[in-house]
Amino acid sequence: MAEEKTAAAFGVINRQNNVFDELRENGSESIRNSLEDDNYADDKSVVNELYPPDTGFKAYMCVVGGFFGIFSSFGFINVIGVFEQYYGSHQLAEYSESKISWIMSLEIFMTVFSGIIIGRVYDIFGPTLLLIVGMIVMVLGMMMTSLCTEYYQFILAQGICTGIGASLVFTPCISALSSWFQQKRALAMGIANAGSSLGGIIIPIMFRNIQAKIGFSWSVRILGFLMLALTSIACLTITSRIKAPERQPVRFERTYIVPFRSLQYAIAAFAVFFSYWGVFVPVNYIPSHAAAHGFSSELASYTTSTQNAGSVFGRIILALMADKFGRFNMYSVSCIVTGILTIALWIPASSHAAIIIYSVLFGFFSGGAVTLWQPMIAEISPIPEVGARLGVVSTVSSFATLTGSPISGAIISHNGGQYWGCAVFAGITMILGGFLAQYSRIVASKGKLFTKM
Repeated sequence: MAEEKTAAAFGVINRQNNVFDELRENGSESIRNSLEDDNYADDKSVVNELYPPDTGFKAYMCVVGGFFGIFSSFGFINVIGVFEQYYGSHQLAEYSESKISWIMSLEIFMTVFSGIIIGRVYDIFGPTLLLIVGMIVMVLGMMMTSLCTEYYQFILAQGICTGIGASLVFTPCISALSSWFQQKRALAMGIANAGSSLGGIIIPIMFRNIQAKIGFSWSVRILGFLMLALTSIACLTITSRIKAPERQPVRFERTYIVPFRSLQYAIAAFAVFFSYWGVFVPVNYIPSHAAAHGFSSELASYTTSTQNAGSVFGRIILALMADKFGRFNMYSVSCIVTGILTIALWIPASSHAAIIIYSVLFGFFSGGAVTLWQPMIAEISPIPEVGARLGVVSTVSSFATLTGSPISGAIISHNGGQYWGCAVFAGITMILGGFLAQYSRIVASKGKLFTKM
């Protein structure tokens, strides 16, 4: 019975690519009705699984759980610049800026790279097991970080352990939303991803104030306990509508190779790669750039909070616009505008006002660049395979996150502490990512230059 249901599901999947336009125009009910007329879709439970309801208590609770789960996982990623600045003046003061950045880059890399495995595990087992294991590993990494004094210790605890734990939490938070939402998918993911921006506002302020009173070790432990509490909420509220078949063997070629035979998927994956190559550079270096231009150490750390304050609004507003004007279109706009702002504003910014204005504007538009790729990829993916396909794109882009900040650190060192070179690198790669996303959209729409997608 399970095998028959699986076959029926993949029969619907084979047709899914031909009905995206109707889905966007007429809604999931229209597609559901047409699928019920097909000979291979007699089992209505299959149809209901493949086309989400966009509403309901469990769907909304999944958004709530995703918000808190992403707050505790990717929210910590959003404040890497604060920790890099602190390590550079305390435990790792004898290391270069480029070398310290490898800790943060490795943390982002592990968070994003692990998606290729975790996405597939999610498709088989669902979100709950991953969330529980991720919570344990992530909190363990934080507790170990609180004890670190040497460079290799930070690499192991924060770079690897915390990064893997964050990926185990972040991936199911995003993948589960795709099973509940279709027409409102970008908005649902935008609200959930806003949790990372709120974390980026609160965590630097908490860390700075607590650290000044009780020291580094206990301030990091308190952040770990905060992660434990928030991820527990995610464990209780995140569910998936898609039930995996009783037997689901791992098919390496089908899962990891076949998607790249789709030209629009392959181009979209590299669009995310190039945008990620640049977008985390300002996230990492805005605080140190501010400190180099006369900000106090405390005020420089708050630029991360101003950046994430802009990102909260950007992730939600741009996601709302993406559901209206198309996920590919708004992702392209977000990447291109973020790149232009980085070149046009960050390079000449030297005063307090200019740096703060740039950090807010960067936060707003980069919110779309780091969020909208998820509903964009989900839009061209069969729903039962969304977890794996999002994971594959995450893995591709992880190599960009691993190398982007160290490359920028080397550029800064080569330019004698000047930041203009890394700003050019970040801006150009983000602009390229935006244009590649538009090219993918043109391919997916069969050559249409202007269409909602």
